[in-house]
Amino acid sequence: MGRLVLNQLSRSFKNVSAVKNVSLTVEDGDFLVLLGPSGCGKTTLLRMIAGLLEPTSGSLELDGTDITAAPSKKRDLAMVFQSYALYPHLSVAKNLAFPLHVRRTDKQEVKKRVEAVAEMVEIGHLLDRKPKELSGGQRQRVAVARALVREPKAFLMDEPLSNLDAKLRTATRQELAGLHKRLGATFIYVTHDQVEAMTMATKIALLNGGQLEQLGTPEELYDKPASVFAAGFLGSPATNLIDAELSTSNGSITVMAPSLEAVLWDGQTPQRDVVLGIRPEHLSIHAPGSSAAAPSSGAALRGIVDLSENLGSEQVIYCRVGGNRVAVRAPRGMHWEPGNAVVLSADARNLHLFDRVSGRRLEWQEDAKHASSASWAQPAASA
Repeated sequence: MGRLVLNQLSRSFKNVSAVKNVSLTVEDGDFLVLLGPSGCGKTTLLRMIAGLLEPTSGSLELDGTDITAAPSKKRDLAMVFQSYALYPHLSVAKNLAFPLHVRRTDKQEVKKRVEAVAEMVEIGHLLDRKPKELSGGQRQRVAVARALVREPKAFLMDEPLSNLDAKLRTATRQELAGLHKRLGATFIYVTHDQVEAMTMATKIALLNGGQLEQLGTPEELYDKPASVFAAGFLGSPATNLIDAELSTSNGSITVMAPSLEAVLWDGQTPQRDVVLGIRPEHLSIHAPGSSAAAPSSGAALRGIVDLSENLGSEQVIYCRVGGNRVAVRAPRGMHWEPGNAVVLSADARNLHLFDRVSGRRLEWQEDAKHASSASWAQPAASA
């Protein structure tokens, strides 16, 4: 078992609030990624879970037992640090065995578990070497194996791949994801890398300024961002965000901005200021006057090409739309030169609306869809 419940967990350093009232549940077997920019509180939150920092307020439960005041060694949680934290004077085998010797585990059991874990992470041929004789990727595997050998209730990992080069980071990421599936154990993993989060997590907790911005599956965060911050953080290039006005025009709910018009559906809505979000891959690019450039519903944006980036498998075209720079993912072979006039279009289903003041997502209330006026709701931060 490895079910963790965080209830209003907070941590302040002097007059600075690093983590603010974070509540979430990590179910047994989850791979939860704490994601966010540098300084958002994700490492502070992980260290409170590990027992390395005492919360200023709030509580923490592990499998129904309150462990808020329990020392780290009593929590049955294994931590994998960014810096590996291996003992340089000990062999790999002795590094793996160390936590078992501390627990006074039988020698034969120690040998059995060390060999089994070494085989699992494919470092059996390295058991006699010292850490200084290993590559960065091999050291990382040893650090993970040392956590595994303890058979804890949950694994805590603080940016464990950040010291690896890009190719090795990709390979190790795949190994960790496969390891999680084989073990079925609970993983809590800190990173600022959205690719790591999207590819490994079963759930993502997106943090911003010490607060929980959104909690959900990778698909939920990407397809239905709960805020302007979530929309702008996930995705590369990021979601295009444009200040606009939501209103009614000719019996349809519309979104208007300079060089932009979006028709959503028939109905009425009170006028309000919004932020319109469109992901680059959901935009199509056309020459002005083409039939595809004037959809009956959805968004049409008139712009001028700024530049095009060749990414090998595709290209990203940046256009000036009103006062905004809008990115479009497009296949290679489409030749658009800086200065070309273009029209961008997107289906209404792929448009995201956010309240301009709160920054929170606006959801159409299905039960009011056919009423005389529209009804909008702002969903909670967590799912």
